[in-house]
Amino acid sequence: MKQIPLLLLILLIKPLYAQVCTEPQSSIDLHGNNIQARILNAGDLFTNFLEGRFIPNPDENGDGPGTIFTAGLWLGGLDAGGNLRVAAATYRANGKTDFFPGPLTQDGQTTEGDCSNWDKHFLVKGQDVAAFLQALPVLANDPASAQAQFPDIMGWPGRGNPFFFNVWGFDLPQSNVSLAPFYDANDDGMYNPLAGDYPVVQLRDHLPFVPDEMIWCVFNDQGAGALHSSSGGQGFPVEVQQMAWAFNDSLLNNTVFTSHKLIFRTTEPIDSCFIGMWTDFDIGCYADDYVGTAPSLHTMYAYNMDAVDGIAGSSCNGLPVFESIPPVQSLTFLNVSMDKSIANSSNTPLTFNTPVAFYNLLNGHWDDGTPLTYGGSGYLSGGAPVDFIFSDAPNDANGWSMCTANIAPSDRSGVASHRLGLVLPGQIEEFNLAWTVHPNPDLPCGLGSTFEDIAQIQDAYDQSFSGGVLEAPHVQLPPTAITLQPNPVATHVKIGYENLNVHEIRCFDASGRLIRILYDLPKTTCDLDVAAWQSGVYTLQLLTSGGIAARPLVVLR
Repeated sequence: MKQIPLLLLILLIKPLYAQVCTEPQSSIDLHGNNIQARILNAGDLFTNFLEGRFIPNPDENGDGPGTIFTAGLWLGGLDAGGNLRVAAATYRANGKTDFFPGPLTQDGQTTEGDCSNWDKHFLVKGQDVAAFLQALPVLANDPASAQAQFPDIMGWPGRGNPFFFNVWGFDLPQSNVSLAPFYDANDDGMYNPLAGDYPVVQLRDHLPFVPDEMIWCVFNDQGAGALHSSSGGQGFPVEVQQMAWAFNDSLLNNTVFTSHKLIFRTTEPIDSCFIGMWTDFDIGCYADDYVGTAPSLHTMYAYNMDAVDGIAGSSCNGLPVFESIPPVQSLTFLNVSMDKSIANSSNTPLTFNTPVAFYNLLNGHWDDGTPLTYGGSGYLSGGAPVDFIFSDAPNDANGWSMCTANIAPSDRSGVASHRLGLVLPGQIEEFNLAWTVHPNPDLPCGLGSTFEDIAQIQDAYDQSFSGGVLEAPHVQLPPTAITLQPNPVATHVKIGYENLNVHEIRCFDASGRLIRILYDLPKTTCDLDVAAWQSGVYTLQLLTSGGIAARPLVVLR
């Protein structure tokens, strides 16, 4: 074999590596209430990689003791061949990441150019939305002035935004897929701010609302072929549309909300799938924290082991500590069940250096595959296998907590997860979380009003945050507006909607999961392939210019 000159070899190899996506660089602070939180776009949250940036009541410089060092989105499942698929965010050490900026095409692809373009966050404040709507009668015929005064609203990445390129210098995806949510004033499915459209938070089965501050970004686990250097695993691929928001009111002042909308661009079903959030809690000082789980509230939380924050008195190797009683930090699953939780305890640190270790932790086992068992540290304790670690209130003398187990103080991280089960190609999932600081607990081992706070936050979520909800009425059309032939169906169904202007069809399974969205529809009918769907009753929801129509579809084989 001939020897290729070194310079020529470098020239041949370099273009191949230059085409993959590189580590995301964008970050931005959400500060719409008492919490200042750093938002990133690679599956991770709340850090600048040197210190935690989830800070309650920051000083004038934006500093102070925090409650979280970092957090990361985790996904894991098995493909049809039994191969493990994993995508996870941790400390991003040395730039290692599984996630990269930007959306994916319908077939799960992206390019390095797309990653570079989308390496950004889109921030809009509620007060700016109100000012824009007030000025709209004057600005409606003056796009240049509107763009100069309200670039964040004019450049919002809503589907079909005709002003997006003018603001950002690159185009929205031509596939016309759904991106950042918006209030659609004329219900045409396209974002046009000069027609009265504006950015909102839009959660599944909730009315749209405008919070005091919201930040949207999009990322994926494909990266134009980049390796998963964080987990070492094989990707799905999956696109993640992330929204973070905050309200400035008495109830929600100490809460940051996040929503992850996941679009699985896989070509085959993924089974035994879990989604979870790994969190490295640091309540001021990192070295004296405890963790626990409240299964009935779908919550994992962290608290200080005593009423004084720090080690050797109130110091922490030069890091800021809470001068008064340190707060509790909670993480609550708002729209799905928390099915598993695990956290490091004495002599059982969480290690995740292989894809299998990530997946073991996601499904509630220790990284080496050992089941979580009741009592002690939860590792080979001799108790029965359980789903949740330290699942009783710390002040319950007869319960299982770090307090009753007399666990030594340490730095704590944990994984809380939800079992998705079987995930179909094109399926869309939503993962909504509340991150709350609870001041003045009854330490040691008392959590104060933590559980009551969480119940109120869950109720506010269930009520679609009524204080900030926009009037967004939709007419409910009769089921007869849709025809389905045949129904029941085995492989293909023809959906008819002759007199309706349909811009989107959503397909839900019996549990209410959104498994597919159809765009760019023909005028009167379209065909839907259900050959990969399991037998059962599904709901087809059509969003039209005249309202919403829905009809059940039976898949039977």
